[in-house]
Amino acid sequence: MIEIERSARIPASPSDVWTVVSDARRAPDWFSFAVRTDVLSGSGRGEKRLQHGRWRTKTSEIEQEVIEFVPDKLIAWKHTAERVDGKPAPVYVSSAVFRIELEADGDGTVVRLRALLEPVDGLRKLALKLFGSRDITGRMEESLHRLPGAVAS
Repeated sequence: MIEIERSARIPASPSDVWTVVSDARRAPDWFSFAVRTDVLSGSGRGEKRLQHGRWRTKTSEIEQEVIEFVPDKLIAWKHTAERVDGKPAPVYVSSAVFRIELEADGDGTVVRLRALLEPVDGLRKLALKLFGSRDITGRMEESLHRLPGAVAS
């Protein structure tokens, strides 16, 4: 298992941060992985989404299912399918879960972003550690940098 984590303190209440991070339509405002996110069905736990984005120079689509949903505290989703430039993405992981965890901290909120990736084999684990982790970490840091502005707007 590869776990990538970044966190930051946001000067807003957990409920104000939750309003942004739990709304798929708000993802492009702060989540650097998303150009657009569509809700396909449901809400809360079980919600199905399609996240449109860019991966380096290519377009990407990630089908997601929300697997944990605790208002003002936690939202997590698993990737159920991934496409790059409209074709199935190369398979590097057997499981990919993304978690957004909120924790009250005085008059602010600590936001923790976590990616949990289960590589399909040792070679792909090495490739993810050498190349993928750096890109994911950078996108997480950019997201955390953008989040206070999205919460304030």
